[in-house]
Amino acid sequence: MHDVIIIGAGFAGCSAAREVRRAGREPLILEARDRIGGRTWTQDWDGQTIERGGGWVHWLQPHVWTEVVRSGLTPLSGPAYATSYWVVGDEIRSGTYEEREAIGARAWNRFVEGSHEALPLPHDPLARPGAIARIDGQTILERINELGLSDEERAVLTAEVEALACGYVDQAGALSVYRWHALSGHDFGLCQEAGGAITIAEGTVGILSPILAEARAELRLNAAVAAIRQAPDHVVVTTRAGEELSARAVVVTAPLNTLDQIDYAPRLSEPKRAAIAVGQASSGIKVFIRVRGTTEHVLGLHPDHPIGFLMSQWVYPDGTQTLIGFGRDHSACRVDDLGWMQEQVARMIPGLEVLATSAHDWQADEFSRGTWAIHRPGWYTSHHAAMQEPEGRIIFAGGDIANGWAGFMDGAIESGTRGGRLAAAIG
Repeated sequence: MHDVIIIGAGFAGCSAAREVRRAGREPLILEARDRIGGRTWTQDWDGQTIERGGGWVHWLQPHVWTEVVRSGLTPLSGPAYATSYWVVGDEIRSGTYEEREAIGARAWNRFVEGSHEALPLPHDPLARPGAIARIDGQTILERINELGLSDEERAVLTAEVEALACGYVDQAGALSVYRWHALSGHDFGLCQEAGGAITIAEGTVGILSPILAEARAELRLNAAVAAIRQAPDHVVVTTRAGEELSARAVVVTAPLNTLDQIDYAPRLSEPKRAAIAVGQASSGIKVFIRVRGTTEHVLGLHPDHPIGFLMSQWVYPDGTQTLIGFGRDHSACRVDDLGWMQEQVARMIPGLEVLATSAHDWQADEFSRGTWAIHRPGWYTSHHAAMQEPEGRIIFAGGDIANGWAGFMDGAIESGTRGGRLAAAIG
């Protein structure tokens, strides 16, 4: 019998395994994919090392930044944007990055008014349940609608929060924006920086590999889990290949939107079933676009657009560059159609020629069914605590249900560490 089985070899799973090892127990990791990393994935494309999934870190994210320091990794600052473009109605407006930021800050600060009172302890989202109830009950769009913004402020803010949500603002919960803001010191500029400015030269795999090495876990790839059966004194995990593995406890770090693919016996408690049924609301896509037309670092925003947020990431000596884009709906983004992509880029940033594009569809990926977590209205007051409660010998963990930076590597490390500690304590 194994001590603890961990389902998933992303940041949460590897962190859980390390915590199990630190407690003197033996961890076994079962990973459905043929690689580690989960929704992070360092890969080469078009001569450039890219992050297919999550890729940004920050010193305001304590768990992941500790790993960066411990492993001696190399932080890289994001580019300084020379020109920003933002679309209001059918008009493409342009100016300096600072001018665009000023518009965004006015609208953003209206949106998150009261964040200090609602979230005085950002890593404890339920510290004041009464104070978060109204905002937690709203969609992002409902919150925007009550702010009385100008057309320009509304356009810029909507494009920003569609990118933050990687989904539709009438589906994503307003409290998610509050939480990013509170975790960034209740400061708009720091929130922008923490969400997408600092990368690691060695890639996300450079952060994850040392965690896995320290765990000294047995790792089995291509080992998707079909079922978990609990007995009074052990758990039996059955893989899709039919192998049965017993353990004293199991930590499930699979993404929230995939948890219904596992058969649980006995059935999970009603609060957990309800939370899993709600899921998280991301529906978007992250796209890499190689373009020619300027050697400036540019940024573009367009609300209600298939790829509403575009930013330069790398500019090359041959005059080309790679943009990273975020769209709210993966099914509306025709990544392989260069003509269609050319039209969409031209609607945001004029003068660019699209040369190549690439994306991984995390929504269609059966082992993710979504990008980073963006919770629906009511998640925190109705479901968050339930997902963190042990279910007998089953512990749920992962970036989707983290207390702090949910949806980030930092949140995955936080939640995985907690889950590993709880599982290791089960006799």
